Formats: sequence, structure tokens, C-alpha cells
Amino acid sequence: MEIKIERNILNDGLAWVQSVVDRKTTMPILSNVHLEAKGGTITLTATDLEVGVIGTIKAEIIQPGKITVPARGLYEIVKELPNQIVQLKAAPNHWLEIKCAKSQFKLVGLDANEYPALPKKSGGQEFNLEVDVLMEMIQKVDFAISTDEARYNLNGIFLETGAKEGKTCLKLVATDGHRLSLSERELKTKVPLTQGVIFPRKGVAELKRLLEDKEGDIHFWVGDKQAIVEKEERQLMVRLIDGQFPPYNHVIPQKQKRVLSVSRESLTQSLRRVAVVTTDRSRGVKFSVSPGLLEISANNPDLGEAKEELPIQYKGATFAVGFNAAYFLEALGVLEDEQVVLQLNDEVSPCLIQSEFDRGFTHVIMPMRL
Repeated sequence: MEIKIERNILNDGLAWVQSVVDRKTTMPILSNVHLEAKGGTITLTATDLEVGVIGTIKAEIIQPGKITVPARGLYEIVKELPNQIVQLKAAPNHWLEIKCAKSQFKLVGLDANEYPALPKKSGGQEFNLEVDVLMEMIQKVDFAISTDEARYNLNGIFLETGAKEGKTCLKLVATDGHRLSLSERELKTKVPLTQGVIFPRKGVAELKRLLEDKEGDIHFWVGDKQAIVEKEERQLMVRLIDGQFPPYNHVIPQKQKRVLSVSRESLTQSLRRVAVVTTDRSRGVKFSVSPGLLEISANNPDLGEAKEELPIQYKGATFAVGFNAAYFLEALGVLEDEQVVLQLNDEVSPCLIQSEFDRGFTHVIMPMRL
């Protein structure tokens, strides 16, 4: 293999594959990027066997071929090279020679034939989604993904479609057992995803990178255990979570007796200040609600206590309930409403947050004992 390529183009391609590379693997080849040159392009591939990415970039192909070399090493070298033409040439025993201006490097590689094969499309379902719609939906739910590896079926976003008033709707749901976030949008076209799939947390992070600064549609292929997402010259392969997502509709309260409205900005600022004295573990704050007034307080024996009062629109009975301040702040951070409406049944029931600006957004936060 021998190619010539602009340094900036190669640098962008290598930057795309970096986050997938497994640097702590027991399989050394997974720390490498796979390079294959043919037909006027060079294809860069990286995988950790759960998530894989492919980027195709234009290059002058002097000699076609393939090689694998340490992804981090190659990227760090190319990043520091001057903005000139870079020459990559395979040498005996899987070495790669790198030349640019007066700089010369050699990287030790591994046999490209040993690199694991990425999944191919076979059967499954294919559809397109609008980039801006999907990105907005992901941002409304991904912060609620569980990080508890023991609850593997919650370690991702659940995607499914359904019918609503004769139109196809896409739903994205994430939960960690303490809170649940749901985003729903009507689609212009039908999407055959009625069974639903769980996109893993790392796959979601890479999907967001793929969507960044893009426009138009993004193409999905979903099989029984794998998903492939394509946009322009980049591909993302993801092993779907093989588990049953919980029946999330059962968690969402249908009728709430106590409804209060408060300024989103004021509530956010108050929660940030009061949360300063909470413990790192629980982040617990107390909501004391009375007609026209919300008092937020926290008490930490090791640090001190804090209290703030906010005017609200509320005419019901007085009550108090505890919540994790961090959960509230993350939910408020994705709302665009000036006023946020909180709905509860009693002191031990979950809090329902819905948006008047975004009718498809629903968030549920479980209460906590203080």
C-alpha cells in the first residue's frame, strides 16, 4: 500500500475513528485503525466489537493495499504535521512509513487480515430520518441513560415507532430507574420499527458525533442484533442491546392532582445554589409547596444548609417532597419553556414534567427520602 493525501483530510478522517478505538483491550489489534487503499479512496475502520466506524476519504492511490497501525499513534503524528501532502507507504513486516515535508516516521503495525470483520446488511429494515429532528430528540433523552452495567437493558436509548392519529410517530426513551425521559415526533414517512430496539450508550455518543453539523436525512439499517447508520462518507455500526426495555408507559402518570407552574430560569438558578450544600452522593433537596410559594432547601451536616423561596402558581394543599437536584437540572436544561409545569399526586408519587413548547417531551422524576 502506498498513498498520497492532504494532511487536513487525513487528520479529519483519523479524528472520526479515535473515540471508538479500544485502548484497554486484551486484543492488541483493536487498538489499531485499519487502512485500506483502493479506487481513489482510503477507508479508515475502527471497532471495539460493540461499536464500529468507517470513514472514506479521497487520496492518490499509488499502490492499493491494506494495513493496521496504532490509531492513537498515527493520529498524534498526523495532527502535528505541517499542512502539506502526506505519504503513507507499507513496509515489510506490517510497518508503515509516514513522510511529510522533512518529517519521517515509522509505525509498527499488525496483519490487516487479522482485523475483525464489521457487520454487513442482511435482511433487516431500512429507513431515513431527518438529522435535525433526530439530534434534538436524542438531546432530550440521552442524559437519562443508566450507567449501571448490572441493568444492561437500561444502558441505552429505546427507539420505536407507532401510530398516532393516523400518522407515524418516532419515540426515543431513556431511563435509569430514578427518572425517565421521552421524546416523540411525528414523521413524514413510515418507519418500520414497531418492535423497538435499544441503542447502546456508546453507540448513542457516536451517533451524535455523526449527526453534528449535518443536514438533510440520515440512513438507518436495523437488523436483529446490529444497526448501521450512514451519512455521506461515514458509517456507524452498532451492536444493539439484546434485552427487554421496561414497559415505560406504566411509569408515566396519567392524572395528577397537584399542578404548579414556576419560572424555569428561576427554578434552575435556585436549584444550582441550594445544591451547593448537598452531598455528592444523593444531591437531595426538599421541595416545600404551599399556595403561591415554593421553598427549596437542603441540609448537609458536614457542610451546612441552604434555603430559597420562589413565587409559583399553585392553589392546592401544602406538602413537601424530596428530589435529586441534579435530575431536575438536567431535565430543565433541555426545556425551552419560560414557565415549567410540575405535576404530582402526593408526597411519594413521581413528578411529571411536560413542555408546552414541545408537546412530544415527557419527563418523570421519582421522589427520594431525605
